[in-house]
Amino acid sequence: MTAFKIGFMAACYCLAACLASFGQKSVVPETANGRYSVTLNGQVMKIDPAKGGRITSLTMDGTDFLTDSTVNDFNWGSTFWLSPQSDWNWPPSPEIDNKPYQAKVQGNAVVLTSMKDRKSGIVVIKEISSNADNQSFNLKFTIRNESDREQRVAPWEVTRVHTGGTAFFPKGKDNARGGLLSSTSVSDGIFWYVYQKEKLPVKGDRQIYADGAEGWLAQLNGDRILIKKFPDITPEQTAPKEGEVELFASEVTATNPGYVEIEHQGAYTALKPGASFGWITTWFLRKLPAGIDPSPGSRSLVDYVRKVVK
Repeated sequence: MTAFKIGFMAACYCLAACLASFGQKSVVPETANGRYSVTLNGQVMKIDPAKGGRITSLTMDGTDFLTDSTVNDFNWGSTFWLSPQSDWNWPPSPEIDNKPYQAKVQGNAVVLTSMKDRKSGIVVIKEISSNADNQSFNLKFTIRNESDREQRVAPWEVTRVHTGGTAFFPKGKDNARGGLLSSTSVSDGIFWYVYQKEKLPVKGDRQIYADGAEGWLAQLNGDRILIKKFPDITPEQTAPKEGEVELFASEVTATNPGYVEIEHQGAYTALKPGASFGWITTWFLRKLPAGIDPSPGSRSLVDYVRKVVK
């Protein structure tokens, strides 16, 4: 065997070992507090099984893009709900939103399994991992019907971020509705919501319900942008009285800075007893490159997002 072949094989073995090591270390159990960290090139996503398998923080260079429990002790971080809300009103299912999940590391993912929702008999399984190839976090949600009757349900991801930013997504077929419309605009087929404290409704809802397109939603806060990619659905596939993309802005007080929810939903699906279906979302957290106009309506900002999610 030539020295070249030996050197090439050694390099391959080294590369394989490095990749295996990366996969093993991308999910780190934090034994001191029972949480898990999913790492990605300086980014850290933390998950707490004891609090509904919730994503408690998403940091880049130590700065958290999500809000924590000091802003609101019930609505914080990123969680998962069942849609439509009319099936449960308020509060959300504790078994799915905030009660303990069973957790384990499986390959390069943390897998979290909820208790059975007492009302619907639904069990939710979350699989969370990172992808070094496209610098993303992958979240797979499985909804399983463990009741003795058919259920109709849609998946719903609810993520709380800091106020003062801009949310945007491609506009779909239906017109948006909700109490935040005075803070929105549409430009070149892109729907923009700019958080404006002075325009928050005093009465009624502080939400947006909208049909999206292209299967993405972005939130820009300062020079950091969180982009979510998900399967696009039609208005006919949306759960009753809901929207494919939804936004919510909380009340702001002198002592509380408030928060914004960026939300998206999947298809409203019938599940027979024992049946299940999966739903995948992908998160991209980036520092906005220099030279891109961050203002609402910016074509360069939209072009950047489209390149990230393609």
